[in-house]
Amino acid sequence: MRELDRSERQHFEAIRRWVYDHTGIYYPERKNLLLYHRLMKLCHRLGIPDLKELHKHLRRGDLPGLAGELACAVSTNHSYFFREESVLGFFREHIIPALPERSRWRLWSAACASGEEAYTVAIILAETLSMAKAREQAAILGTDIDYMVLRQAEQGVYPDHKLEHVPPDLLRRYFRPVGAQEWKIHADLQGICTFRRLNLMSFPWPFKNRFHVILCRNVLYYFDLEHQRDLVERFYEVTVPGGWLITSVTEPVQSLSAHWKMVTSGVYRKVQ
Repeated sequence: MRELDRSERQHFEAIRRWVYDHTGIYYPERKNLLLYHRLMKLCHRLGIPDLKELHKHLRRGDLPGLAGELACAVSTNHSYFFREESVLGFFREHIIPALPERSRWRLWSAACASGEEAYTVAIILAETLSMAKAREQAAILGTDIDYMVLRQAEQGVYPDHKLEHVPPDLLRRYFRPVGAQEWKIHADLQGICTFRRLNLMSFPWPFKNRFHVILCRNVLYYFDLEHQRDLVERFYEVTVPGGWLITSVTEPVQSLSAHWKMVTSGVYRKVQ
């Protein structure tokens, strides 16, 4: 990243504030280079000459779709199937048996990127219950701010490197090759999962019913402390009594909320 002059620096900082105010994503000073490259890549793709013009368009709102494009550009969408097996194992062995048999289970994969987590959960449910029972019993919602990765989630086609942690027998059962080093998810699993665009910082959320399980893994550390606390509390509000919150094992929730009860590393429960 070259040294920005005073004017460029002002526009860069203004865009950084816009990103924080509208998405909650926090870029500290040490990530200036990452943010700068993402902004310049967006400018190049949209034919915007520099950060000054990008900032002008944001202020004026005269470029349709720019806000969404910028939100997509600054978000991180690194994900793969069967991430953090220890947490998934707890879901399989302890959470599924504890879910109410007479209710249709609502599960939410928040900030789902291109759908790997949602489909991983669907595979675990199919393996545990049978495919037919999983389709009858569960509905999985995947949301993300980036409409481009949601498009991939809906298509359900993934490159080899996203599937490195999928056991070979599950790969044969739930995927089929569709081209050069690409695989398509089983259609029945797509029937369990629905994908929608949602900015986690846009409150109130448009949910009519509460969730039995919320998965928000490797997401919290993209927000500052204030937004982390807001997010964890709002997750609590949209969870049924006895419901579950699953985070990454590296994202402790106890310091953010007194409401969630820690069950094991990365797993919390709503006790009321």
